[in-house]
Amino acid sequence: MLTDLLNGFIEEMETFLNGWTRHMEAAGYLEHTTAKRDDCIRSLLGVLEPMKKHLAEGRPVEFAYIMKNSRDMADGLVMMAERHKARGITAEMFFGCFKTLIHSLDDIILASPARSGEKLKLYIEFRRLLDCVESITISKWDKQSRDDRMKMLERTDRILTLAKNKYENIFQATSDIVLVTDSEGRILEMNRAAEEKFGQNAIGFAIWRYLGIQPVPMGELLKEYPAQARKELHLPDNSAIVTIGVVPLKKVSLASAGYVIIISDITCMVEQRARLEQLVSERTAALSKSENLFRSLFSSAGEGIILADRNLSIVQSNEKADRMFGFGTIGLTGINCGKILHPDGFKTIKNSFANIDISSTETTCITTRGETFPANITTSKLTLGDEPYLHLIVRDITQQKNMEENILLEKAAAEEMNVTLRNVMKTIGKDKEETERTIAQRITTQILPSMQKLAMEDNVEIRKMYANMIKEQLASLTGINAANNASLMKLSKAEIQICQLIQAGKSSKEIGDMMNISFETVQTHRKNIRKKLGLNGKDLNLYSFLTNT
Repeated sequence: MLTDLLNGFIEEMETFLNGWTRHMEAAGYLEHTTAKRDDCIRSLLGVLEPMKKHLAEGRPVEFAYIMKNSRDMADGLVMMAERHKARGITAEMFFGCFKTLIHSLDDIILASPARSGEKLKLYIEFRRLLDCVESITISKWDKQSRDDRMKMLERTDRILTLAKNKYENIFQATSDIVLVTDSEGRILEMNRAAEEKFGQNAIGFAIWRYLGIQPVPMGELLKEYPAQARKELHLPDNSAIVTIGVVPLKKVSLASAGYVIIISDITCMVEQRARLEQLVSERTAALSKSENLFRSLFSSAGEGIILADRNLSIVQSNEKADRMFGFGTIGLTGINCGKILHPDGFKTIKNSFANIDISSTETTCITTRGETFPANITTSKLTLGDEPYLHLIVRDITQQKNMEENILLEKAAAEEMNVTLRNVMKTIGKDKEETERTIAQRITTQILPSMQKLAMEDNVEIRKMYANMIKEQLASLTGINAANNASLMKLSKAEIQICQLIQAGKSSKEIGDMMNISFETVQTHRKNIRKKLGLNGKDLNLYSFLTNT
């Protein structure tokens, strides 16, 4: 199908360009053309696209029909002809170049894998389309008068002269060194900056001697120093550090085999770069040292440290915080604070973004296992770059809370004991008063009368009897059933009080609390009591002795 053939030409664009360049050069047209690669592509499309449109509309491929009804199919080639005519191109050269375009397409048709009969049919139909386009363009070319062509040439010449002067001024005014060489690398032209650097005598010499590099084919130099790379190079006299970019003139014109070499002096920039690199290196080292110091302090801190962004998502945490919340080696990074804090505490910390000052709050924290612990969180706001962050210091106060709870329990126990002690002391006071009344009564009713009888009695035996009676009566005044145990008279007042408490069933600790003496002092009194009562070495409990005596 003819449409497929036209699309195939476009797909074989590189083959077409190489073939057209070869045919143009063989015909002697290439050295006179200023066409670039893009111009050649547009030329081919300008011929093929109207043909594709004609076929897409289902119109016949007949010379007579096209000449009468589809003369717009040649509009693309007519526009190219007008443009080249304005540049002074003759009809012979223009249509000769057009013929070389056709020849390059012929080569593609002949090289296709289709059968000979099929290729011949497509070739004939394609050439009919080309004959129509060429005939219409020739008729358009001949319609213009000689005077019109001269005026158009003069106008074009003025435009080209202005453009030439513009680019020559740019060429000479630029501070970069610009050299134009032939295909072998010999200098053909250079700007004023190049003359000042290399001297006017550099014309005709190869560029290698001025660049200080080994001679290589220009194609290899282009690969090594393409214009977009701008690679650095030391000039042979070490006077400058430059960048070099090589541009093939074929980009400007297919007929040009030379190259433009652009050399830029970057010595100052390289020196400045070296100073900046040194400064960056020094500051990087200092920053690295500070960062290592910060990380050491951050990681070894005794409290959990968390850095959160404006969304309260954790961006960094130390090892203490990771362990505190049960995340271990996984770390808290990326976790939202709402997942590790009680809602009330989370709300308080969230409000810290509106508060510049440092704040502290107590809240409940939640570990990865769902366990909770009380914590005191100190919050401060800081800005890194343009972003606000919250700095959280988390202190686990579980032990403190336990101590506070134990203190409250001990305080309550002490209050209860004080109440008991006061009650006991009241009871002891009442007992003491009762005992004192009893003693006073017995002294009045028993001891004093016995002493009077003793004083009045002359008989020795009766006096002894009264004396023994008085002793028994005095012993009974201790309140302990020990009337027959004279050794109780050896005890001190404190020891007698302890004996009374032992007899009441009190332990040594309770006796110490009630008498406001230490446990060790009570034990010492008990040892002294056993010694005075002759109980040392005997398997007899002091409580049993006192209650049974």
